Amino acid sequence: MRFRSLLLLPVLAVLVFSASAQAVIVPQRSIAGVKLGMTEVQVRAGLGAPIRVRRGSNLFGPWRQLVYRRVAVSFQSGKKVTNLMTSSKLERTLIGVGVGSTLTKLRTSLKGETCKKEFGVHHCWIGSWEPGRIVSDFRLVHDRVSVVTVGYVFD
Repeated sequence: MRFRSLLLLPVLAVLVFSASAQAVIVPQRSIAGVKLGMTEVQVRAGLGAPIRVRRGSNLFGPWRQLVYRRVAVSFQSGKKVTNLMTSSKLERTLIGVGVGSTLTKLRTSLKGETCKKEFGVHHCWIGSWEPGRIVSDFRLVHDRVSVVTVGYVFD
């Protein structure tokens, strides 16, 4: 019996790690295991069927968004992920920054961030707001992160 318990420990550790690995924000790259540049088939293989699918168009062309409980995955004018957004407290960076984090924790945990209040929005970001670049944006409400977005800049 004791031997069986020892055999189960590594299996449980892998399951716990796998579950938490999907609940990770990687600035400039991914949220919830979905990476910028993935196809819809790859997203659905990892996350399953979305709760809803939204469609529309803007100045940059048609867009589609797959909405899941913990992440919204957007495709702007193409077949590859261009934007990821979460307001889930379950999604965090490896150092624990995510929705609900204070401005102080955000500033001490991220490297190379810029923080500003502009156009009525207080936010901190990593990256450059130049077309074709990737930006990771942490929107703040009352000095706490409310939304995290990772995506390409289009304008």
